[in-house]
Amino acid sequence: MELEAQWEDGQAAHIQTLHKDGVTYGSLFSLGSGSGLLWGMENDNTAVLKRDQKRIVVHMGSSIAEVDGREVDMGREPVWYISHLYVPIRFLASALDGEVADRDPKTGKVTVTGLNNYTDTFYGSMLGYSFRIQAANGNLEFTDLYTGKKNLIPLGMKDINVNTHELTLNFESTPQHLQVLFIEYTNRKTGDYDLYTLVFKNQGLIRKSVAHGLKEKHDSFESDGTIQLIDDQNIRMIEDGSGQVLEVISR
Repeated sequence: MELEAQWEDGQAAHIQTLHKDGVTYGSLFSLGSGSGLLWGMENDNTAVLKRDQKRIVVHMGSSIAEVDGREVDMGREPVWYISHLYVPIRFLASALDGEVADRDPKTGKVTVTGLNNYTDTFYGSMLGYSFRIQAANGNLEFTDLYTGKKNLIPLGMKDINVNTHELTLNFESTPQHLQVLFIEYTNRKTGDYDLYTLVFKNQGLIRKSVAHGLKEKHDSFESDGTIQLIDDQNIRMIEDGSGQVLEVISR
């Protein structure tokens, strides 16, 4: 039997299924992982999918599960089969804020739509530093991997939603050894994006800019070696190496 899972963020996958006593089961961990949830066993009889804003708990030998602190009757008990833990697909789709949209009686294919993605932390790394953005506060935390020292940079990002937007971290090094971090937060429907540009020198932040609602790709590196930092009002031309502002141009 085939199960096609479709998420609000546009991804789709085929998930392991099990058909038992007239009920279709889906792999708890496979579907949970696709939704950005961390999974594990709290003990031999309790499996958990979780993130900051979502928690699903199922117990072996019981049809009663917990979804965000509420008890929910799955209708059937979980089933272990060939290293997968299966639960009724209607329960699991609902717990992930989706639904069973279609069931083809001829092929047995089941389609689940509207699933949410609960990813709440975004990572990147550059030259011995790790970077992390948490959706709950929208700040950038970077950590020296050698000393463990942490630094926090407020970004002003709010309401990060990976179901409607894509968040990416990209790193570039300039010829004069500045490190530039580009954070793009893109609306999947419209293509508009917010661009956060951070310039580091000797592992310290020296420049930061934020431009909202950009509609076209912005080329930050000029052929003469300067760097363009764009915000909502201006474009600052930055000298490579020193990081000094050479010119400010109104947009």
